[in-house]
Amino acid sequence: MPFLADAIEAIEENWEELSGLLDAAGRAELLEIVEDAESAPEIAADELRDLIKPLLAPGHPVRDALTPSGVRYHPVSGTAQERPQLLESFRKLRTRLLATGILETGGVALPYEMSAVEPAAEPAYRPDADDAWILAAPSFPVTLVELPPGQADQLIVLTDENEVDRVPAFQLAERSGAPYPVVIEINRLLSADEDPWGAADWWLGANVWLGAAPATLLGTGVDHALLSAARAEIPEW
Repeated sequence: MPFLADAIEAIEENWEELSGLLDAAGRAELLEIVEDAESAPEIAADELRDLIKPLLAPGHPVRDALTPSGVRYHPVSGTAQERPQLLESFRKLRTRLLATGILETGGVALPYEMSAVEPAAEPAYRPDADDAWILAAPSFPVTLVELPPGQADQLIVLTDENEVDRVPAFQLAERSGAPYPVVIEINRLLSADEDPWGAADWWLGANVWLGAAPATLLGTGVDHALLSAARAEIPEW
C-alpha cells in the first residue's frame, strides 16, 4: 500500500491542473472522500483512485502513480504499519484543498485567509411561552419606525410569533419619536444586535440595582444610574 500514499501526494502536487478537471459534483465527492479518510483511509484511497483516474490520459504522472507497473491494486489489504503514512498523505491533501479554496468556492481559488470554512449560522431565535411578557410590552412594526439606517440598526428588534419584526416602544422618546441616546449606548453594551431578547429582558424586567424596570426610568434624568446598572451586567474577564 505505500504506493497509495505516493499517489495521493502526486495528486496534491498536481492539484492546480487536476482542479480544472473536476466539476462541482466531483469537487463535492472529493471533499467527502478526504473527510472520510480519517476513519477509513484505505477505502478512501480506493474511492479517490476511482474519481481521479478516469480524468487522466494514459501516461499522465498521476495516473501512473495511481496504478504503478507491477502493483496489484487492492487497498483494503494494507497493513497497520502502512496506515499512518496513508493518513498523513490524506491530511496533506486536505490542507492543500482547503488552502486553495477550491472546494468551498465552486472552483474559484481564493487567498488562504479567505478560504476557511465558515461555521453554519445558528437559526434565528423564535419566541416561546416564556417570552410572552416581553411581546406584551408596547411595540411597533419595524416598517412603521422611520429612522435613519444608522439609528435603526442600534435598536432592539424582536420577531414575534407571526414572523413580524417589532421595535419595543420604550426605546423611542414619546414626543420626538427618536431613540433615547442612553438606549443606544446601553444596547451596545448589552450586545443587543446579537441577543435582542436578552437585551429586551434587561430593559423590561425588574432590576435590583435600580429598584424598577430600567425602561420605566427612561427620560427621568437617571441615565448615569442606567449606564452603571448595564455595566454591572458585563462580566469582567
